[in-house]
Amino acid sequence: MARSNPENAEAVVIDRHAHDIAVREIYGQRDRGLGAVGRYNLLANCYRAAAQKIGEIPSKVQAVTWVAHIERK
Repeated sequence: MARSNPENAEAVVIDRHAHDIAVREIYGQRDRGLGAVGRYNLLANCYRAAAQKIGEIPSKVQAVTWVAHIERK
């Protein structure tokens, strides 16, 4: 699985921030369902697809969206 190997350029870590960015809603303390492999992989694949579309690696897309998300708060 790509998420478990930091040497893998396709690796994506879906945490609460990555989830909220992807679904465009702040969940606060609500459960995000990230324990479900299917949901986790769906969101990770969304980051991969966005990265491919703009010619970047997924971790960079994730990092940039995270910074923008934090700065908006």
